[in-house]
Amino acid sequence: MADEEKKEQTGCEVPEAEPEQQTDDRPEAAEETSEKENAHASRKDRKHKAEARIEELEKELEETRKEKDELSDRFLRKVAEFDNYRKRTDREKGESVSLGVAAALEPMLPVYDSLALAAEAECSDETFKKGVEMTLQTFRAALEKLDVREIDALGKPFDPKFHNAVMSETVEGAESGTVTRVLQRGFTQGDRVIRYAMVAVAE
Repeated sequence: MADEEKKEQTGCEVPEAEPEQQTDDRPEAAEETSEKENAHASRKDRKHKAEARIEELEKELEETRKEKDELSDRFLRKVAEFDNYRKRTDREKGESVSLGVAAALEPMLPVYDSLALAAEAECSDETFKKGVEMTLQTFRAALEKLDVREIDALGKPFDPKFHNAVMSETVEGAESGTVTRVLQRGFTQGDRVIRYAMVAVAE
């Protein structure tokens, strides 16, 4: 009624007073808010823990990778060392065998020389001569099985790696530095010289 009188006096409408906002003071509302805050805090806490655990696992993974790389590197080095050891052992064993064969053959080479001279000498007894030649062939075959070869020197250029020149001589038609005579046969076993060929060389 007072509003209508004011309206009539001023000629304007008087706005109605806004109702006052009411605060929900119920215990249930406070409890719901507390639960939401607790749930939010719980999620945040779990997220922090998960992030911390992920970081920890990443560090452990990185350490494991480093250990794996170190072990792999050590393993490869050991394999290389063992391979080098095996090669060195095989080489030393081969050299030992070669030296042993050379040492065993050295006193037998004069026998070969004697058989070779006998086979080259004139002989009226053909049966005897054939027997000497067969013995020499058997001896030569046994040497070849041991990878022992006679040095081919006659008519070849002098080579200090295989020949030992003990004299020089003038030979018609022979080029200077050519082996003209073999005074003692030489032998090799593989790449090793067991005995140098004793030769005469053309001047």
